[in-house]
Amino acid sequence: MGWLQTWITIALAASVLLLLTRLCRRRRSLPRLPQRLPLLALLCWGIWTLLPLASWPAGYRLWLGIVDDLLLWCAGLRLLVWICLELPGGLGWWHTPPKLLVQLISMGGSALAAVLVVRQNTRFDLVNLLATSAVLTAVIGLAAQEGLKDLFSGIELQAADDFHIGDWLELSDGRRGIVQSISWRETRLRTLDDCILVVPNSKLTSEIFTNRSCLGPVSDRFELALAYDFAPGRAMPLLLELLRAHPQVLAEPPPAVRLCAYLDSSISYELQVWQQARGDRARLELRSQLLQQIWYLIHREGQSFPFPVRAIQRHQTAPPPEWQQLTSHQHCAAVLRSLPMFADLSDGQHQALVAGSRMLHFGPGETVVREGAEGDSLYCLLRGRVDVVKAMADGRQLIVRQLDAGEVFGEMTLFLDAPRSATVRTLEECLLLQVGRAAVRQLLEQNPALLERIAALVSARQAELQALGNLPPQDSGRGLLDTMRRLFVVVRGGGSA
Repeated sequence: MGWLQTWITIALAASVLLLLTRLCRRRRSLPRLPQRLPLLALLCWGIWTLLPLASWPAGYRLWLGIVDDLLLWCAGLRLLVWICLELPGGLGWWHTPPKLLVQLISMGGSALAAVLVVRQNTRFDLVNLLATSAVLTAVIGLAAQEGLKDLFSGIELQAADDFHIGDWLELSDGRRGIVQSISWRETRLRTLDDCILVVPNSKLTSEIFTNRSCLGPVSDRFELALAYDFAPGRAMPLLLELLRAHPQVLAEPPPAVRLCAYLDSSISYELQVWQQARGDRARLELRSQLLQQIWYLIHREGQSFPFPVRAIQRHQTAPPPEWQQLTSHQHCAAVLRSLPMFADLSDGQHQALVAGSRMLHFGPGETVVREGAEGDSLYCLLRGRVDVVKAMADGRQLIVRQLDAGEVFGEMTLFLDAPRSATVRTLEECLLLQVGRAAVRQLLEQNPALLERIAALVSARQAELQALGNLPPQDSGRGLLDTMRRLFVVVRGGGSA
């Protein structure tokens, strides 16, 4: 074959390889075509045809021929493995073979090709040389004993498909980590401390391990002890509502709260949540946030965490001076006086409104009100910051506004009995004053003339929220006043129906 025919053959073969490579890139389900080694073999083959080999020494021509034959044999074997094993797996004809198995077959075929090529060109038998050296064979066998054990274990692990890169494994000794790589000798896990845990493959095949993320969402269970005074019928629904409100807790599978046992001084509950993120770090961060929010929930309900029975008395920790000032009636009345709807009330009316309200303490990341929920109160932010979040049609959560201390939300629900128009979630530790409908009704019973003025302010606030797109169109004017009169049951002249 002349050099022109050789290069035409090389060009056609290279074109076919490039077309197959492009096809594999378009169809991502197909395995990647090994093109580098075949292209290198074709290029070397073409270069050999252009070299003046006849004038070279015989030894040089011999070794160049061996290299040329080896490249062509190795390239052909690699393409054969891709066609016979990897391509059918990508087409779905059978299960995709493990990468380690593909590498071993390629290496074994290349080694066999090297023996055959050397034997054909030099009449030198490498197999007989190794077989006749009993001492060398024994040394190699003993040295490779553990390595071969790990090698076959790695093939077994990948063929069994028990875990993949990115799965969260827990070993029998309690150590856990995210799978980073699987080689012929070992499996590497990334631990909570960002360290690499190297586990021999033979250990994974001989001992029990748990794949905590093979089915998708990851579960976490932890226990919580509450006082006997806090009835399970009250505690369990409140805990379940808190779990459902956390944005990182999945709705499916649903979170669960179970009563575990009656202990000496407390009732033990088990909380189970599911999350998408894998690994100890994500699990511990979510658990920490939930436990923090549970502390605020328990104290909002007027409960506390139980002390052992042997405790003689509880130690009451005095709140910090700045909190004492924030929770004082004078400060709360001053904040209400700064609100337009309560600005014209007398000092006594402000004090009465504060006395009929409730002080609430929330932790970071808690949901104060949920969009679409019913309610009968507004909230005045005494300390901290909150986000006002709207649910979009595509499922996204859009932050439409951020409120600081001294601002109010929920007035439309209080005065119009409308559902909550947005979700309000705390950004930091917050203190809120919850003004309920009962406190406002008591105030209006004493002074019914306030109703029309508050209705005018609510109508203006309603128009402002509609302009921002945070509130759907509703009745205004006389209809709004009638709605408020029905809610607060106020009869002009000072009586109540």
